[in-house]
Amino acid sequence: MSAPQVRGRDTYGVANDFVESVHGELGCITCHKGQNVADMDEAHKDMVKDPSEQDGGGVCKECHEEIASTYKDAMHYKLSGIMDIVGTITSPHKMEETLLPEAWALDCADCHASCGGCHVAWPKVAKGGLLDRHRFQKTPPMEKTCYACHGSRFAGEYMGKLGASADVHYEKGQMVCTDCHQANQLHNTQPEGVKRYYATETVRCEQCHPDAAKSGSSKIAMHNAHPDGTLACAVCHANEYFNCTDCHVSLDIKKPGEIKVIFPSNPLVTFKIGKNIDQSPGNPYQYNLVRHTPMKKDSLASLRYFQSVLKGAPGPEDLVASYNALPTWNSASVHSIQRRTKQNRSCNSCHGQRQLFLTTDDLKADDPTANEQVIFKTVPAEIKE
Repeated sequence: MSAPQVRGRDTYGVANDFVESVHGELGCITCHKGQNVADMDEAHKDMVKDPSEQDGGGVCKECHEEIASTYKDAMHYKLSGIMDIVGTITSPHKMEETLLPEAWALDCADCHASCGGCHVAWPKVAKGGLLDRHRFQKTPPMEKTCYACHGSRFAGEYMGKLGASADVHYEKGQMVCTDCHQANQLHNTQPEGVKRYYATETVRCEQCHPDAAKSGSSKIAMHNAHPDGTLACAVCHANEYFNCTDCHVSLDIKKPGEIKVIFPSNPLVTFKIGKNIDQSPGNPYQYNLVRHTPMKKDSLASLRYFQSVLKGAPGPEDLVASYNALPTWNSASVHSIQRRTKQNRSCNSCHGQRQLFLTTDDLKADDPTANEQVIFKTVPAEIKE
């Protein structure tokens, strides 16, 4: 029987065997700085809480130079996808002339991952302390690290806490995130300069399921029904999944000197097939599942008021000036995969079923015009027997 967890010890205490490990033998101040003296206050002077943070490697790059040299530009460190979206919809405003950098530092940046935020401690956003009393984890435990940032959608779907069912890879395969999302891909986002996760080089379904690989040559009859490159695998094999709507960013400034970012939103569980306007070698399909991004024209409107309070002058009235530049229904990597789903029981379980397709029925009057690129004007007709 394992020993019960003790919150203070297990979250903040250092294990005795860590001191004798390769990393422990370096000594605390080698990485964390501070002073090697008996007085607690003096010992913590100039201490660095996360010595792996700076430039995507910090002190880690002294020994792990090859990994650090690519991780400094990796998506998990730079959050380049989110930054690209924010920059696009707020153009032509310059971010430094708004409150966005402060809001980014207060909240968005909490989900960017340092080396220590995966291999030693919970990610900053989880505020959980050490993973295992400072013992280094070569493979980060997904329930503490991956789920801390990806919990609201991917983890909930994968474990069956959101939507119709758990993912078969979790339910029957007991697979963890790194079985598909491997270290070399997390540490080195490729192709270089790619800004959205679905265009990155990663494991593909057909690498483990070669029988499903090519339309026209599959042993599975249903896989030969559409030309190659027509449907993403999840279109047939995912269940309903989680979405958000109508998110409005605000700040909590009730406590002096403490500012928090809050995101009131409305949840939505649905299933929608849309046109793929983001085709790339990593996402080559004509049609895939789309997920709703909870952005509205006035989602950032409160930042104008808070900029006036915090900086003495209001921000731009039309902060989301290029709202129509991007759709709010975007390519989705749904983690609720099952072999059999309600839409793959037969051809007509999908064909003719308007509710499965993103159409004008799903759009609102104040949606961005870019959503028009993603919708079906006419859904695939029912196939006559």
